[in-house]
Amino acid sequence: MRLRPHLLLVLWLPLGALAQSEAELGRYAELDRQCETAREKKLAPLRAEKIEACVREQKRPRTDCETELANFGNTQAKAGGGAVGGMFYDLPQCLAATAARNQYRQ
Repeated sequence: MRLRPHLLLVLWLPLGALAQSEAELGRYAELDRQCETAREKKLAPLRAEKIEACVREQKRPRTDCETELANFGNTQAKAGGGAVGGMFYDLPQCLAATAARNQYRQ
């Protein structure tokens, strides 16, 4: 029965690693949130401008224009696969989020 303390130690090791991973995941989520908040501040006026142009120039209902342009500036999937990159991922907050994830992957 002397193995029990060792067994407990072995069972507790993954819990410590999991806690660290949860902390890191939380940090990445916060960096991503900061990135998306900064992007939205930049994108909101551009979206509003596009919606106004849609209503004014194309004579379409505002709700249709708002629905169509709700994702303007976000990453969009291409029909043949791949994606068209979103706007403003070059903001400092987004670069920090990307750098943190890249550092973790190394």
